[in-house]
Amino acid sequence: MTEQLSRNLIRMMSAVVSFYICLVSQGLASAPSTPCQDFEESIKGSAMECGTIQVPENHGEPEGKEITISYVVLKAKNQASTSYPMMYFSGGPGGKTLTGNSLQQWLKSPIRDERDIILFDQRGIGYSSALPNMNGEIFEILAQDVSQEAEHYLMQNVMVNVQQKIQQQGIHLENYNSFQNAADAGMIMRHLGYEKYNLYATSYGTRLARVVQDQFPEMINSVIHNSPSPMTHDFLQARLVGYSLAMERIFNFCAADKDCRENYPGLKETYFSIFRILKEKPLAVPFGEGVFVINPQDVIYLLRRASYSSRSRTLVPQLITALVDEGKGEALDQIIGFEFMIKDFMNFSMMLSVERFETFDQAHNSEYIAASYDKHPLLPVKMGLLDAFYQAGMSWHNGSVAAEDRIFKISEVPTLIMSNYFDPATPPENSHIFKERIPNALLLILDEGGHGGGNEKCRNKVMTEFMNKPKDKPDISCLVIYPE
Repeated sequence: MTEQLSRNLIRMMSAVVSFYICLVSQGLASAPSTPCQDFEESIKGSAMECGTIQVPENHGEPEGKEITISYVVLKAKNQASTSYPMMYFSGGPGGKTLTGNSLQQWLKSPIRDERDIILFDQRGIGYSSALPNMNGEIFEILAQDVSQEAEHYLMQNVMVNVQQKIQQQGIHLENYNSFQNAADAGMIMRHLGYEKYNLYATSYGTRLARVVQDQFPEMINSVIHNSPSPMTHDFLQARLVGYSLAMERIFNFCAADKDCRENYPGLKETYFSIFRILKEKPLAVPFGEGVFVINPQDVIYLLRRASYSSRSRTLVPQLITALVDEGKGEALDQIIGFEFMIKDFMNFSMMLSVERFETFDQAHNSEYIAASYDKHPLLPVKMGLLDAFYQAGMSWHNGSVAAEDRIFKISEVPTLIMSNYFDPATPPENSHIFKERIPNALLLILDEGGHGGGNEKCRNKVMTEFMNKPKDKPDISCLVIYPE
């Protein structure tokens, strides 16, 4: 793997971030740049509107502390078009939207041919009053060879250190949740002044957009939910279920598919052998100038990441084989590299703030969690990192959404719901939960791997047609529907 991915570089980046936070707290650092300043060259020649708005940190106290929300509007290629714009809601929670790569991708999107595309960093992320982050430290925990108990201890230490920085800045973490986030989106929509909006959301963004759908129905023309994320699921339990479903479906696919069966005979048995092998001798994978040590709980985490890929039905068997073959092959490097990129993309402080408020069940103590693994035979050990993240994160803040507010309202807004059958993070079962509260929803379960990806050209065609005429069923003939 490249030097860019070395652990030394991660430590250096974390140190720089910590130093910058220290300067901010002392009033010595300059004001953060804006997306317009940072991406001016990369989007030169494209019609773009870029700006910020000030919103209350707590919309229940509109005269109180304010934070900044940054947005970019990429103008339609057809400047005479009267189509309603599309507003994008990123996943995570904690995923950046305003990055150079993201802007370049949306600039090239065929969706922009006839409509403006509105992008914004959600509160606590990127250019929108970002929370002090802990990505580098979390990746360090993952890369070490430590027990599950040690992971929990290390995670607690990381969170306490970041909490102290956040408290020094006077940030109230309980206000970083989907309801405050949705109110921000409403203020952006009113600020931009379009008559109606189409909402397009992926992963966690579907939860946020679903709240927006409830709060501002009069402003919305249509909604597209790609890989729905309900608010009624527990953070950890949902991940145990999603992983188990995805892995079992991949094993069943491989047993039924001639090529996969021949290339990876006895895949499920090989999978279970990994945990015995790595318990005796963890696998040290070269990683820049250091190593990434894979122990049994890391197997669960890395395979879950592999199943995010649109190629999951190929990549997961490859990774299982690599893990029992002393790390040989490219699959392992791909997944560790992917994980590094995810850490750079994500703000884990924001993720924890949202999930602690909405999907952490405080009744789930360590005994309950340990017993819950017995329900999932494909999880012979605890889920690496995420188990510790959940248990240590219980004390992140004291806010929690009321039980009745976890259930979305009935919505009459025309809605398209898409889900991949092999998705480990938001399995198709989630889509049915969304559809129950949306009478006008069109639900499509696709015979595709991964989390939210797939046949992008076809999806863009279907999405465009749906946004143009949301009351009519779009032509879905280019999609491969899973035969449920």
